[in-house]
Amino acid sequence: MKCRFHPDREAYVKCQKMEIGYCQECLETCEACTDPCTYCKFRSQCIIWELCRKSEKRYRLEKQVEPHGQARGTT
Repeated sequence: MKCRFHPDREAYVKCQKMEIGYCQECLETCEACTDPCTYCKFRSQCIIWELCRKSEKRYRLEKQVEPHGQARGTT
């Protein structure tokens, strides 16, 4: 399996939910989790989540979502 963002590289891990591969660099930059704010039944055993759970990307996306799960600016 190839990396989603670097097709010339082999995937280091695979997202079980999306079935997408990511290389080591994607994990190091925490760009691997495609949607950290959405429920994922694999999260408790996900290496991608564990490595990226404190990333800026996650906090940035969580700030865009209100407590009831609606994005800001929607009704």
